[in-house]
Formats: sequence, C-alpha cells, structure tokens
Amino acid sequence: MNTGTYFKGQLKRISKLFPGIFALSVVFAIVIGISGGLYAKYTNYNKVISKYNIGIMCEQENPLLSVGLGLIKSIDDSRFLVNIYNYSSEEEGFEAIHNKEIKLFIVVPEAFLDNLMYQLGSPHVKLYAASSKGITTVMMDEVVNLLSDDLILTSTGLYSLKDELGQLSISDEEKKALNDKLFMKYMNSLLARGELTKINEIGLGDGLSFMGFFFCGMILFYTVMLSFCSISYFIGGRTEFCMICRAKGVSSGAQVLCEYICFFTSNLICGGFTLICVFMIFKSGLLKIDDFAHDLIPTYLRFSLFYLFVLIGLTSFEFLLFEVIRGIINKFLMAFLVLIGFSFLSGYFYPRSFLPGLANAIGKILPTGVAYDVLSCGITGAPNMINVIKMLIYLAVFLSFVVLARRVRIIKGLE
Repeated sequence: MNTGTYFKGQLKRISKLFPGIFALSVVFAIVIGISGGLYAKYTNYNKVISKYNIGIMCEQENPLLSVGLGLIKSIDDSRFLVNIYNYSSEEEGFEAIHNKEIKLFIVVPEAFLDNLMYQLGSPHVKLYAASSKGITTVMMDEVVNLLSDDLILTSTGLYSLKDELGQLSISDEEKKALNDKLFMKYMNSLLARGELTKINEIGLGDGLSFMGFFFCGMILFYTVMLSFCSISYFIGGRTEFCMICRAKGVSSGAQVLCEYICFFTSNLICGGFTLICVFMIFKSGLLKIDDFAHDLIPTYLRFSLFYLFVLIGLTSFEFLLFEVIRGIINKFLMAFLVLIGFSFLSGYFYPRSFLPGLANAIGKILPTGVAYDVLSCGITGAPNMINVIKMLIYLAVFLSFVVLARRVRIIKGLE
C-alpha cells in the first residue's frame, strides 16, 4: 500500500458519509441563520437609543432656574443622553428611585441662588443615586457638571447682572438690552457645545457595523459547528487500521495529511454551498448589511477568500481535537465544550471589548480569535496579513500535533 492508495480509500470513505454530512450542515446553517436573524432583528444596536433618566426638584417659581432647566431639556446636546423629570417633593423623587423610574435624583434647595449670590450660607445640591457603582457614578459626575455649568452658573450670572444694573443710572431699555446680550451669550455657548466634538460610528468590532459583526460571528460559529457534521468520519476502531497502514509503508504524517485533505474538502463543499446561498440572499435584497452595501460582488469575493484561510485553520484545530479525544461521548461533549468556550472568548457572540481584560487578551490569541480577526478583515478590507500568517502557523502546529498523537497511538496500540 502506498500513500495514493490510502488517499483514495479515505476519499471513498468520506464520500459514503457525505450525504449525511451535507444534510446535517444544511440543518445547522438554517437553524443558526434563523436564530441569528431573529436575535439581530430584535437587538439591533443601531436602532437602540438608551437615555439616562434623571429627576430634579427645584424652585418652580424661580424664573431663571425654570428657563435654564428648559434650555437643558430642549436645546443643549445633553437632551440626547438624559431624560429630566421634575418633582415637587423629595418623597416623589425617592419613590421614583425605588420604582427604578430614575437613576439619579437632584434636589436644589430653596433660595439656592440667593444664598449663592449673597453668601448667606453654604448651599449644597443634594444627589440621591440608585447605585454608587458603575455607570451611575459617571453619570452623576456629568450631570453635576452640566447643572453647574449650564444651569447654576448661567442663572447666577444673570442674577449678578441684574443686581449690578440696578445700581447704574441707565434706562430700563438699556438694562434690558444688556440682560438680553448676556442671555444670548449663554445661548450661543449652549449651541456651541455640540460643535466641539464629532462622533463617527465605527461599529462594535474591528470597524464592523452591528450587522456586520453579527454576520461575521454567525458564520464563524457555523464553521465551528460544521465539523460536528463529519464526526462520524472519526468514530470507529481505527487504531488497528492505522497500525496496518503504517506497517505497509504509509507513515503517520501521510495518513494525517490524507485524512485532513478529505476532512477539509467535506467542510469546504458544505461551507461553500452556504456562502453561495448567503450571497443569493444578499443579491435578492432579503438581507441587507451596510458592510456589503457597496460593491457587493468584490466585497463578497474578498470575504470568501479570507473565509478559506479561516476554514483551513479551524479544520486543523478541530481535527486535532477529534484525534486526541478518545471515546464517542467524549468526542462530542469535550470538543463541544471547548469550541463553545473558545467561541465566546473570541467574540462570536459578544464583542471581545465587552469581556474583562484577561479574557479579552486570551480571546485574541486563540485560534478561533485569530479566525475572527482574519474574517473581519475580509469584510472591512483592512490590509492585515499578520492574522493570515498566524492562522497558517496554527495550521502547521496543529497538524504537527496530530501527527505526534497518531504516532503515539500507533506505538501504544491504544483505542
């Protein structure tokens, strides 16, 4: 027996299994596609606008406070971040906090501006927060700065001007003109706040849009699960057969290479068919992703090319798992747990930036994490061949370990 004969035998073997493998891969693609599509539809990041609910209690009869609060609600850019609710008593505000209607309750004491202006005491704005940790702390600081800058200081400034103008011997029309001039200065300051920064949306992961990130994650998760369709190829009493082939001149390396090519070819046909179906869906307009909106064919061809490198690397990793894990149940259970865990750490379900620092760092160096980086480059077109090289290095390392495991298996004659 030579290597060519062994390769033909493996092709015949996987060909007999392929109808079942292909049918199961289609089922996986449909289930993952429908589940992912429904999840993305109801959790579209780009359509979710989260505001921070804040309650405030202040002197309703104070015209300057009322006007300042109205400006914050209607003109200042902070209106896109917070909802402000007025309360007439502290009891109402506390009840709103307990009912989780607001996260922060601000109490401006009576005669606050008079005390501040004429130094009659030490006025304090009271803050009541539902929690002192996380985003609440950050929002508390920002709201305090907002109130002090846009509400308290502007009102104090207008009060000061009114007090100073009262001591000048000028006409009421001139006083009104000066008051309006200062008021317009404050108005211009509020309007200018939004021009200080410019926000560019770059998406959730590596420059991808939300749907692009989600599509990338679902394709990779499908690819990881795809290998389970071929698990029957790795089940059975194969140790004796490998020993016989080794005795007839087919080395461990040749056996592994032939089996890997057959395994990869099976995955390539199934994955390629799925990519073609997805392309037809894109082409028909049933599914629209901004990342593929322009130049669909060139972008999708580039994506498919990078997917080929991903498939090469992930197939070798799964080949290693199926080779070293013994027992039918263990092949299913252990490999499934490993691949699910790796998928989570690699950002298939949530962006890696959401994970703690250590988990994020681990996810980047895992083969599944490198696969994500490679495929995301295929969508964005970012020139980063380092990740492709990493994937090819993983391929060589994994196949080397498979050859080593096969040799040990043959020598020990273990099942």
